[in-house]
Amino acid sequence: MIWVKILLLLVLTVLPMVPVVLALPWISTAAVVAMLGFWMVEPSWGPWVYAGICLNLLQWRAWQLHVEKLRMSLYVPSPSMAIQNGTSGEAAIGAGIGAIRSFIAGDVAGICFGVVMAALMFGLQGMLFPNPSVIAQACGHPFVSDEELSHLLERTDYPMLLKFNRLARKSGLGGPILAAQLANFLESEGR
Repeated sequence: MIWVKILLLLVLTVLPMVPVVLALPWISTAAVVAMLGFWMVEPSWGPWVYAGICLNLLQWRAWQLHVEKLRMSLYVPSPSMAIQNGTSGEAAIGAGIGAIRSFIAGDVAGICFGVVMAALMFGLQGMLFPNPSVIAQACGHPFVSDEELSHLLERTDYPMLLKFNRLARKSGLGGPILAAQLANFLESEGR
């Protein structure tokens, strides 16, 4: 029986339709509620399904931002990315609720899945589900024109932006000069 659950977890982790469903308005929230409801009704299978779907969302977003190096010009204005960001927070809360349900039922595996998924979903928010308005601010918004912001977003990806932000914090950069410094940084990196 455990092998079937492990296989189910692995299949749900790589199923390509999960990120699409979790990017649709209202449907993503309904999907999280349905998964949590399944966990409540079926505490022996629910954590495995919930964890597989959460891992799918985490691996897809990690692939998009850190492996494929998705341009921020596609990420920032995308409503589906913003919906997924909200869904990840809802999924983290749901995992915590599921862990409590499993604790009440005495299911150690469910408790572990719930705690680990809640910790991953909350802990990786900044790395995998960044707020588009924060990204725009990191590029100098609102001190730059929309055209200049668009140009900067087109030239950068999230790992590059994280690297720049670390350097900018160390140097004490901020405000209106941020966009100019980012442009210089991108040129020094060959972008």
